[in-house]
Amino acid sequence: MDMILRFLQLFALITLCMPAQAQKRQSWNEAYNRYKSGNMPAKVMSRYSMTVRGGLTQFYGELQKQDMHGMLGIGITRKFNNPVSLSFDYTLGKLGGEEVSFFNSYFINEYNTMELLAKWNLTEQFSKSSDDELSVNIYTGLGLMMFSANAYDIPTNKLLRFTNSASSARNPLFLRWGNPHGNPGIKKTNERIIPAGLSIDYKLFEKLIFSFDYRFYFVRTDKVDATSGMRMINPEEADSYSKTPNDKFSFLSISATYKFSRYSKHRKR
Repeated sequence: MDMILRFLQLFALITLCMPAQAQKRQSWNEAYNRYKSGNMPAKVMSRYSMTVRGGLTQFYGELQKQDMHGMLGIGITRKFNNPVSLSFDYTLGKLGGEEVSFFNSYFINEYNTMELLAKWNLTEQFSKSSDDELSVNIYTGLGLMMFSANAYDIPTNKLLRFTNSASSARNPLFLRWGNPHGNPGIKKTNERIIPAGLSIDYKLFEKLIFSFDYRFYFVRTDKVDATSGMRMINPEEADSYSKTPNDKFSFLSISATYKFSRYSKHRKR
């Protein structure tokens, strides 16, 4: 949490300095244009960029009284024809929450995700300007969530329910029910996810972009909070699913994106 707070403070400081930095960016662009006019290969913007992000998570399920935790992520993006781009993201984080009236328990979930995302830049789609400093993007995709969750008794902190143990095994791929297979003792449950989100980007420099990002996840299981339905049973293997809706979670983050550059294949004359 301290790391996230320091990151938020840094972002606020950078935002306050944006007017002065915008002037510096203009000077950099002028120098860049002068460089391109020489008899030498010029640097041009690559289609690839890298993003790092940090933020806070929120859970929606049986134990949904909020206990926000942190997340960190990194992504590689390739831009195709405007306004579409494709990215591969990796994130790690924690989820938390509690419910007192029925379960009288709280949970902690440590997770990782790998996601393939298609992004649509609405500003590039509908704006006539080719150099907008502020842009709005929407995106969705598919991914895999790898997690381990434990639920504890609130008064005593005693472990009540868990998703992984020495007897845990994989459920059949793409099936909700069926006898588990493979070697027992898996440490992480693997589940499919559908991420969808919205980001607002500010181009601070030609090669550096800061963003606010809200991402929502639909998870194909009901045991992200180590609880499956309104039941006290342990949600392992065949009891991973219930008749209640599947769990969901989200994060709100700030991010920095660095756009790579490369040398043109042709010399200026």
